[in-house]
Amino acid sequence: MKKLLFAIIPLSYLVILLFQTDLAMLADLGRHLKLGEVVVNCFCVPQTNLFSYTNPNFPIINHEWLAEVIFYLVTATFGLNGLLIFKMIIIITTASLLYFVALKKGSLFWVTIFSLVSITLFSMRFSVLPELFSYLFIGIFIFFIEKYKKSKKLYLLMLLPVLEILWVNMHIYFILGITIYGFFFLENIIKHKTFDKKLLLIGLLLVISTLINPSFIQGALLPFTFSANYGFSVEENNSPLKIFEPTSTNSNIAYTLVLQVVTFELLIVLFILTLFIKKQWREMFYTGNGITAAFLGLKFTRCISLFGLLGFIPLVQACTYLEEKLKNHVDLSMLQILKSAVVLCVAFIVGIHLKGLVDYKILHFGFMPSTENAATFIKQADVKGRIFNNYIIGNYLVYALYPKEEVYVDARPEAYPASFFDDYWKMMADEQFFNSQVEKYNINAVVFNVAFEDQAKSRPFLIRLLDSKDWIPVYGDGTVTVFVRNNKVNKKVIEKYRINVQRN
Repeated sequence: MKKLLFAIIPLSYLVILLFQTDLAMLADLGRHLKLGEVVVNCFCVPQTNLFSYTNPNFPIINHEWLAEVIFYLVTATFGLNGLLIFKMIIIITTASLLYFVALKKGSLFWVTIFSLVSITLFSMRFSVLPELFSYLFIGIFIFFIEKYKKSKKLYLLMLLPVLEILWVNMHIYFILGITIYGFFFLENIIKHKTFDKKLLLIGLLLVISTLINPSFIQGALLPFTFSANYGFSVEENNSPLKIFEPTSTNSNIAYTLVLQVVTFELLIVLFILTLFIKKQWREMFYTGNGITAAFLGLKFTRCISLFGLLGFIPLVQACTYLEEKLKNHVDLSMLQILKSAVVLCVAFIVGIHLKGLVDYKILHFGFMPSTENAATFIKQADVKGRIFNNYIIGNYLVYALYPKEEVYVDARPEAYPASFFDDYWKMMADEQFFNSQVEKYNINAVVFNVAFEDQAKSRPFLIRLLDSKDWIPVYGDGTVTVFVRNNKVNKKVIEKYRINVQRN
């Protein structure tokens, strides 16, 4: 009964955070839904850049196709809100699996404390994106391996290669399946001083399973090559130590993000200190996973959430062990004071985080608006022809307009030649080059998100269009602006929707 009552504390916090406004439509969800639709309709997995008129034949590794199909089918059946419920189910299941494992590895007090802190980190990625499936697979892998360690029932491990086949077709974190199993295998050798051939065979099957994807060896090696062709800097792929630098163009910094990054950094320090405990090294399975997640989190901001999952249990283990040791050397009243201080610190973190949800008005069951209104305008006004759009809104335009219209660019750096993004920025900076590209591709409209772009580069470009007689603004909502080319094709659109501006 006591465990059930304490479980309500992190569960309540988790549920509240699940009602944050989902940012997925501002990110990649639109493209994922459209790709899922394409796969379902053609019963094939596209291997080229399908949505862009600039690079339609550029080869891609579509490593998330199965997740995209699931998202599309859920949406087709239950609507977009159904996706939000689906997300909640996946996240609560993942957290529950790890919570129940942690209860067997440490005291209820430390499980509760680190549940709250880990949820704070985990919530950085509470969006409807394919990585949700990676979190679920992480939870299942750890749960099954832990069950095997207790029962020695081999079928629990035999299920892992099957899950890995699904994982490799759903998200790039599939490599963590092999990593997690690898640390279990290493721990088994260290503890039993034997080399179990059956466990080795399962490990080999896990590796072979990664080849069962539409791109075969290229798909299996993607975690090591994904950024080789990147010509566009992606903020979430930068280190969390860099996002607050003056040179950062991150436009989404809120104090909740600052809190999460600082909390992560403090936990990293604590985790490093626990590595000096000899017992932690005997628990190589959890310690190794924690080290992996710590490294990834320090390298990529998007991976901080992984430490919330994989750093959770080793921290519970270490602090439970330290508390037991301190009981023999420290007065119990002093120990209670220390634990009370920890409770206050965690309460402060949780309180500030919840305050941020209220301050930023993001407690809402739904998706953050993206380019919906502009896309609706384009269709209702019957704006025809190719669009020059900026990177951030390409994914939603794909969702709303494809196959009728293709985009100039969408938010997949890997789906374009690296040199292409030189042209992208040059389109904004060089008027002559812009005009030449307009002629080359027969561009008939410009659709730009003015809120989520490098203002130093986009603002002069948009002002230039406003001052030009060749481009007429026909829509603006403070976030997205639409210009059409001043020609016969757009005559009716201009007559009906022209926005008069004062020219210099």
